Amino acid sequence: MALDKITDWLNKNVSKSTTPANAGAQAQTSQAPIGGTPKPATPQAQHQPGAKPQQPQHPGQRPQHPQHGRPRHPNQRNNNPQQRNPQRNPNQKNPHFNQHQQPQQTRQQPIVQADGLDGPPLKGSKLRIIPLGGLEEVGKNIMALEYENDIIIIDAGMSFAGPDMLGVDYIVPDVSYLEQRRANIRGIVFTHGHLDHIGAIHYILPKLGNPPLYGTKLTCGLIKNRLEEFELDKSAKIHEFTETTRLKLGKFEVEFFRVNHSIPDGVGVFVKSPAGNIVHTGDFKFDYKPAIDKPADLQRIAQIGLQGVDALLIDSTNALKPGFCKSEQDVANSLEEIIRTTKGRLIITSFSSLIGRINQICNFAPKYGRKVFLSGRSMINNMELAEKLGYTTYPKGTVKPITNHVNTLPPSQVIIVTTGAQGEAMSALTRMSIGEHAQVKIVEGDTVVISASPIPGNEMAIVNIVNNLNHQGAKVITHGNMDVHTSGHAHQEELKLMYSLIKPKCYVPIHGEFYMRTGHAEMIKTIADPRLHVTILENGDILEVSKQGIRKSKQKIPSNDILVDGLGFGDIGSKVIQERQIMSQDGILMILFRAYEKTKNLVGDPDILTRGFVYMKESQAIAEEVKQVAKKAFEQITSQKKGIETKELKQEIALNVNRFIKKRIGREPMIIPLIMYF
Repeated sequence: MALDKITDWLNKNVSKSTTPANAGAQAQTSQAPIGGTPKPATPQAQHQPGAKPQQPQHPGQRPQHPQHGRPRHPNQRNNNPQQRNPQRNPNQKNPHFNQHQQPQQTRQQPIVQADGLDGPPLKGSKLRIIPLGGLEEVGKNIMALEYENDIIIIDAGMSFAGPDMLGVDYIVPDVSYLEQRRANIRGIVFTHGHLDHIGAIHYILPKLGNPPLYGTKLTCGLIKNRLEEFELDKSAKIHEFTETTRLKLGKFEVEFFRVNHSIPDGVGVFVKSPAGNIVHTGDFKFDYKPAIDKPADLQRIAQIGLQGVDALLIDSTNALKPGFCKSEQDVANSLEEIIRTTKGRLIITSFSSLIGRINQICNFAPKYGRKVFLSGRSMINNMELAEKLGYTTYPKGTVKPITNHVNTLPPSQVIIVTTGAQGEAMSALTRMSIGEHAQVKIVEGDTVVISASPIPGNEMAIVNIVNNLNHQGAKVITHGNMDVHTSGHAHQEELKLMYSLIKPKCYVPIHGEFYMRTGHAEMIKTIADPRLHVTILENGDILEVSKQGIRKSKQKIPSNDILVDGLGFGDIGSKVIQERQIMSQDGILMILFRAYEKTKNLVGDPDILTRGFVYMKESQAIAEEVKQVAKKAFEQITSQKKGIETKELKQEIALNVNRFIKKRIGREPMIIPLIMYF
């Protein structure tokens, strides 16, 4: 009922106050665009009398989602591009597209084609929507839009490696397709400043020829900080925009609308092209009492919907959660109550990007006679930037980076705001929990508030921290005890509201794992017009939009994971990860042979060296057995295959030894034969 009232009110007020004609007039008074002069909005085509909508081929039938074609182990990321992007049977229709024609509204609606594998290709110039990341994971968000010789990119994010990707620091998207077309790139537009949307910029910027970067003020500040770490800030072309800015990037016209998220200055993107219009929501929710931002601009979103939207690309992260996302005001109330009632020292950990929440904590502190100390490099850097750019409202002198001065104050006068909400191994909270923090030693009477929810895969790391803190006498409060955290992503009722305001012809869930996006698709069908076209894309797919309709292309774009290990980009692959997993599970066994190069006769028995293979009490007996098996294998192979290459000889010895060890103790260590010739 609340959703119906909101949408009815907005549609009535928007339609009365803002026709397409005066919308153009309003745009002329907005901020001057970057890259071109704003054009008045084009009046929409009128309904054509007498036109009849095409009858559906299968009345009343709703398409069902197919089974996901790429099963994988829950702890295993698939890095094989062919397995990540399986080819569909050319004779199989895409069940994600319903072949109904939309009812005619303010302009005549084209038919949305089926997958395109069983119908004619779209003619004329097309807008190509190309997700290169963010559709098979939570993170690594990047979307390319291509029309003729113009390309714009929305976001350039990274994702963190899972526990199975040993030694990998993080993952960035494959931009080889864009790299080949770098001359056509007109700019990269950022929806907000989280690392899963800006974190890969230092990797892709040099590859793409240093195109212009566009973001809101805080987002641009965070991008500059990111680029400074890699000495790329001086050459970067960074431009700020506001929600009223209109950009002309090649043949694209780009506009924005204000949304709420867990970081200030988040926007959605409205892109117009000669072939059609799309809306990209970015990460969003509707918060009527946000921490710093204004509430999302629902009237502006409704205005965009009236202009006609061919495809809505919409956040799926919380699509399985019913209702509305909790407001930041609810979290603020809980945190204030904790600050008011806590007698001893208070330690609060959260994401360093939650600038609004941290600002609220810093405002509460002087009210209850406390000073705030920041711990953790990213926490200090982000709050210094927010203060510099005017995103904080707390009194000056309230907040300082942590020093030994914190230990000279009474515990009741101290709040420490720290990183480590996800149990990161080197974070400030982790070091506090194991007694290795330089300034903070946990004592009985401390209260620790974890103002975050665990990212999937981090649960056990957080459990270990809570255990350690409890052992040292601290009281720990989490979102399970009190309302100390809320998400920045829309729940189901907010997704329904966005759909009702935009009224797209094609609905594309993005930003999330496959199960999140398919659940999102099924959810929206429960309230949408049955003729709405809902499609599930994968990374590397192409959705084509033209005046004739919308079609999923048969072409696939490379969308591999680029693994970052130290300073190297993409210099390790699945084989390296597999070898690291073997070493972590079954250890290493090295076999050193000494032999005469001409005769291949061995000089004594081989030497065996192991690491992480077997316990000491077992190692001597097994090593002796392995030594004899390896010696026998060397002698048999060299006698049977005269002139065998050293590489092949090592491989065959390793196979023989591996078979013996697997049969003997059921393990498969990494076996490394070494041969020294005399």
